[in-house]
Amino acid sequence: MMSEETRAVRHPWWKVGSNPIFRRYCRSRLRLRGGGVSVLLAVMMAGFLFAMSRSINFHRFHLHPEDAEKGPLIPLLVLQGVILFILGTAQVAGGMTAERDEGTIDYQRLIPMSPLAKVMGYLFGLPVKEWAMFLATMPFTLWCVWFGKVDWGVMVKLYGVLLSSALLYHFTGLVTGTVVKNRRWAFLASIGLVVSLYTIIPQLAKLGLVTFRYMTIWPVLEESLPSLLPQVPASMVKATQRLLPTVKFFNLDFSEAWFTVFSQFGLMLTFLRMLCRRWGRAESHLLGKAWATGFFVWIQVLLLGTALPEIEPGNIFPSRGVSRLVPLVGESAPEKAEAVALVGVYGVFALLLLYLFAMMITPSSDRQREGWRRALKQGKTRLPMFGDPATGFGWMALMAAAGAFSWYVFTKSIVESAWYPGQVVPPAVGGYFAVVLLAAVLGFQALLETRGGRTVFLVSIFSGALPLMVGSVMGAIDDRLWPLAVWIMGVSPITLPVYAAGSVLQIAELPPLVARAVPKAFQFWTFVAGLNAAWLAWRLWQSRRAMAAEVLGASGDEEP
Repeated sequence: MMSEETRAVRHPWWKVGSNPIFRRYCRSRLRLRGGGVSVLLAVMMAGFLFAMSRSINFHRFHLHPEDAEKGPLIPLLVLQGVILFILGTAQVAGGMTAERDEGTIDYQRLIPMSPLAKVMGYLFGLPVKEWAMFLATMPFTLWCVWFGKVDWGVMVKLYGVLLSSALLYHFTGLVTGTVVKNRRWAFLASIGLVVSLYTIIPQLAKLGLVTFRYMTIWPVLEESLPSLLPQVPASMVKATQRLLPTVKFFNLDFSEAWFTVFSQFGLMLTFLRMLCRRWGRAESHLLGKAWATGFFVWIQVLLLGTALPEIEPGNIFPSRGVSRLVPLVGESAPEKAEAVALVGVYGVFALLLLYLFAMMITPSSDRQREGWRRALKQGKTRLPMFGDPATGFGWMALMAAAGAFSWYVFTKSIVESAWYPGQVVPPAVGGYFAVVLLAAVLGFQALLETRGGRTVFLVSIFSGALPLMVGSVMGAIDDRLWPLAVWIMGVSPITLPVYAAGSVLQIAELPPLVARAVPKAFQFWTFVAGLNAAWLAWRLWQSRRAMAAEVLGASGDEEP
């Protein structure tokens, strides 16, 4: 009888309308006093943009009726983006943090609902007012589409990606609210991330990291612009679009909309996995070790798939982008320094990404001790390989090797391209890349696992950021100080990928003073980083062995 009653109160994850968490937020956030006023303000703002754009187009510019009716589409899209992307994401992040501060999260864990159903309840419940505001503006958009005779296929693709992007940012807000303890910081972090996605991060596309454009609606919006604008601006946009590159994932013919949704879906699935793990157990890592490794490889595949097809046309080089958009600037072959810079940037990004993954899968000392105690209760003498308390050292080594391989493939493709005839990238370069990433990442991971995040934070400041600052200041004082500045900045592991690109590539052409210092500094600091990683790995092995002996009461048979 009890089992039947228990099954009766469970809620399938796909039935969002009957989800208790979703219905709770509908009652609290859609009340007439709060939600009704917000919806009214959204309608007023949308009506103002609609009326103003149409009035200007009809009575000032005297446009054709169909062109005049299209005028409000872009302003309305901006308003809808602000509502869903900024207000909705901030509400999700801040609301999730408030739930945790008030203890509601701990209460929700006792409810007989699956973690996936709880995530769906919060995902659609927290921003339910923003979704209502968005829907309230849609009649104005539908008017413009109908009377402006806009292609419905274009609008379906555009608004499909708009909704996909909104869900991605709301997932980001949920993860931020789950991880960040302070409500204000969660609010600011979520807004800052969305703003960065549309301002700073797309600029990485100019440095070879093309895939970041597809975390936004920009690619599909640019593709759809000719259908949303009056005839004259639309013809100008079409002429510009012929000069701009389109997505060619490993030279496969994907549409912008489908590839954007595909890229965002992978990230949403990973965020969903993070949230379900935290709902299942509050102390769980955001990602399991196997999932994190697969996700890292998936990111590398996306980066290569979007970057490699852009090499032969020259779209990946910043100078070629300027010459395409500015007719007065003649098209010329990219400089060798551009290839070296792109290789260095790719390596730095891979290293930073590895640091992020190390922080997600590395267990703390308390988590390790708890894992050994559980193993003792279960009669085991070792930790499960895929469990959170197990060491992340081997997994980070695997990810570093994958990152080095991806880095080498990118380097070989760009240096041996038709833009630089006669250049060869031997396999030994891939070995250098592997040594750089393994030394930097494994040292970081071992330090994090043995000493904790506070020590890593202090070391990152004094050996990561400070040398870069001091070296930059010295280089700005006098060009003759650049060799010394290169040696000082080499203390920071972040410079090793850049130094590697400037040292092991035959194509590298550096200023004379820098060219003499970079190879020697690279070899010395890479050797130091390797020794440091080996020493920290040995300390990690000792630490885990001692912990196993302490908990299990043995000293020789345990395997950390």
